[in-house]
Amino acid sequence: MRLFQELKRRNVFRVGLAYLVGCWLLLQIIDVVGPIVNLPDAFARYLLFLLVIGLIPALVFAWAYELTPEGVKPEREVDRSRSITPKTGRKLDRAIMVTLAIAVGLLLFDKLVLQDRQAPSASDQQASPAEFHAENTTLHAVAVSKSVAVLPFVAMSNGPDDNYFADGLTEEIINSLAQLPDLLVTARTSAFHFKNQNIPVEEIADRLGVSHVVEGSVRRAGEQLRITAQLIRAEDGFHLWSETYDRRTADTFAVQEDIAEKIAVALDVLLDEARLKLMHSVGVRNIEAFTQYQKGREVFERAHGSDNLISGLRQANIHFGKAVELAPRFPDAYQSINDLYTHILISQGNGELDGNITVADAHQAPGMLRHNFDYAIRSAWNESQRTSLQLDRELVLGNWSGLAQIADRALELSGCNPAYWIHLVSAPFGRAEALHGTFGRAVPCDPYLTRPWTHSIRASLWLQDIPSAVETGRKAMETLPEDNHWVTRSLVLALAQSGRSDEARRMALHRLRAENEKLIALFMIAASEGDFGATDELQQKFLATYGPNDSVSLIMAALRGNRNEANRLAGVIDSRPSGHLSLLQSVFWCTCGIPFDLVATPNFSGMLLESGLPWPPENPLNFPLKNW
Repeated sequence: MRLFQELKRRNVFRVGLAYLVGCWLLLQIIDVVGPIVNLPDAFARYLLFLLVIGLIPALVFAWAYELTPEGVKPEREVDRSRSITPKTGRKLDRAIMVTLAIAVGLLLFDKLVLQDRQAPSASDQQASPAEFHAENTTLHAVAVSKSVAVLPFVAMSNGPDDNYFADGLTEEIINSLAQLPDLLVTARTSAFHFKNQNIPVEEIADRLGVSHVVEGSVRRAGEQLRITAQLIRAEDGFHLWSETYDRRTADTFAVQEDIAEKIAVALDVLLDEARLKLMHSVGVRNIEAFTQYQKGREVFERAHGSDNLISGLRQANIHFGKAVELAPRFPDAYQSINDLYTHILISQGNGELDGNITVADAHQAPGMLRHNFDYAIRSAWNESQRTSLQLDRELVLGNWSGLAQIADRALELSGCNPAYWIHLVSAPFGRAEALHGTFGRAVPCDPYLTRPWTHSIRASLWLQDIPSAVETGRKAMETLPEDNHWVTRSLVLALAQSGRSDEARRMALHRLRAENEKLIALFMIAASEGDFGATDELQQKFLATYGPNDSVSLIMAALRGNRNEANRLAGVIDSRPSGHLSLLQSVFWCTCGIPFDLVATPNFSGMLLESGLPWPPENPLNFPLKNW
């Protein structure tokens, strides 16, 4: 008891309380000022640690010393009769009250004034999902609240087309929701990655980086239709909304619209008249058309994973052709049809026409491309899609007047589905940073699609940000299935450029399945090392095994320092009707600056002049043998 009275007499309690209140005020100041002066996040933690440790010395000081009119003296040297601790205690009380009032006032100011000013505007809120994911290409970041993946609806009946019908319904719902700017919606490829997989909703949501998942089922019996759908909050499995629709097949699109609207409302997304109109403007509104499109997609995706690409695309186009006959306003179907003809043009430019691609195909391709692009552009669902299609049309068909302006517009508008060829006119021509941002936003939308990952890596390489390229490549390898040669080749190059050639070789040999892909990857490693003998051996082996490919040979010649051969090959490619596309691909994939001289490519040079794209390409990688 005597100890307690002595602690009280010496103002130890008051000093302790004053110290704590002062610490609180200091931390409040740091919390408000820190973001303004860009203090590191760890600063507040270190300061708190020091302040906690400092409490003990403060209490010891209060016990051992006293403030007197003559200054601070050890307590044992102070005459008790002349002690002023009561007066000091009253001053401490006043100081505590003032400090406490300031701290409370600062807290209220921060909460009621500063945070209100910093709250995002409506436009900021609309952009928040994209902005969030642009900074987090890792898929296991905390998901934004307004994000959803619509998983493929399960066909509960066994009709011949019921599975395609269910897939089409799913895609229509995805397309409707994707028109809402403040809602992040997982794209088709990644949502359908989990089809027929018995994986918990929580795990799917974690892999896709979303906070909500939609599940559903479809049962058809003649013209009768039963559709069930439920919106699930991933963190706890809670059903935010569910409904069963018993309708006729003719009412499918009304059901699809209602499901999309109910999901948006449940996620607290603003639905005004303009947004509802936008949601209803997409889709094909023809059951047989989207059934045929789903059949075509199945064949299309299978073709891209096989050695019979051209034959597979021809088969897919039978279904896509039926789809556009039934629904002439179907931009996705026109785009899919054009994949065949674009591959024909590229093969023609590379000098690879064979039994699968005839001269007649090469003559027919430009007209078919123009026809399908024109129809796709006229039926585009929004400005972003329209601009992307315009860029692809002008680029592929060689109408390059004003191409730079179209590219800038496409980069500005790109959301989850950037223009297919946008990388070719971005990275080498001073737009690598914009391209990196574009595909940084696209990766979270469609994390199981190879293209966004590949071009994110390539954009980093064009920026000479090798660590970022390696990091993104590793994340891609963790996410994607093993058969993703474009990502693997890009990561192999990044590793080689970072000096990790042995690791790059192991990856090329073990992760690349096709022998030609292995040879190209090993060549890029040897070129990064400046090993002339190895590059010569690998080039000869490639040509002996796979025959001439002028675009690949052009890159190999450039990286080996053979300027004359590179210019000769570039001239041959330039003389072909579709050579511009092959030359542009050579520039992009080489990542070496100038792989040929413009004097050797008069046609390409003239088109480049009309385009407004700058030359030479910026920020090439270092290849020691390439000496120009």
